[in-house]
Amino acid sequence: MTGRIKWTEKKIENMVASGHGRGVGAEYIPWIHVRDFSSRGTSRRAPSHKTGRKHQLLSDVEFDLFLLLEWSRDFSDIREQYPLDRDLTQDVARTLGIKHPCYPSTHVPTVMTVDFLCTRATTGDDEFVAFNAKRKEEAEDEDSLVKLEIQRASLELLGIPHHLVYHSDLPAQKVRNIEKIRDSLVKDGEIEPRPGYWASMSTWMSQMLSSARSDLTLVEFCAQFDSANSAPPGTGLRAARLLMFERVLIPDLSLPNLEDAPLKSFSFTGSSGQLRAMGSM
Repeated sequence: MTGRIKWTEKKIENMVASGHGRGVGAEYIPWIHVRDFSSRGTSRRAPSHKTGRKHQLLSDVEFDLFLLLEWSRDFSDIREQYPLDRDLTQDVARTLGIKHPCYPSTHVPTVMTVDFLCTRATTGDDEFVAFNAKRKEEAEDEDSLVKLEIQRASLELLGIPHHLVYHSDLPAQKVRNIEKIRDSLVKDGEIEPRPGYWASMSTWMSQMLSSARSDLTLVEFCAQFDSANSAPPGTGLRAARLLMFERVLIPDLSLPNLEDAPLKSFSFTGSSGQLRAMGSM
């Protein structure tokens, strides 16, 4: 991707003053955004129920790791494109005997960003964990290796665990199942057949599940649900995915086709709560 930003010390100063790289939850402003690149490629803005904002994800690898981090209840906040202090990274580079990278065609030291800084959901003081998401061929590039080593050492000085995650190591089937589940959420601006329609559908389904035959597959049960409620085909499957999102209906995310799985392969935890629109807090 080709950057649109003309990097100068003044530009960095202005970005710091405007709050880039600061805030938590819905108030966090990533250091860089998708719009900052002239060729977006596989980058995207992904809304999150967990943080209440759209996340700036610059590659498919980042998106897939984001899905796993958002799904996990181990983390209460996710901050992407998180900037590290330049004084720190330059000191670390000098200590390591490594040349600190500069922005292309400038002598301006790069503000180095870690792909994700996550807050672990524990009681007491905040505990942070950092992740970089790369393809193996990308991480093995010499320039990338230099940046990763400076980041790793800087985060170590800050007492923050750092994990380099390769795309090939991500559980691909789990990622795709999570993507399908979250795609069923009520989107911001979506017009429902009536206010609260999907919340009521998922609540009614959770009641029907308690007495459903366990040998039925999910798609068979959902077809019966659609028929019983005179609902358009596919309504039951979306309601079921909403229940999965709420952890009312817990699937085996390693299965290649959840729709064809028997109900007995799911765990059922109880009644549905109030579903929120994606992007809402």
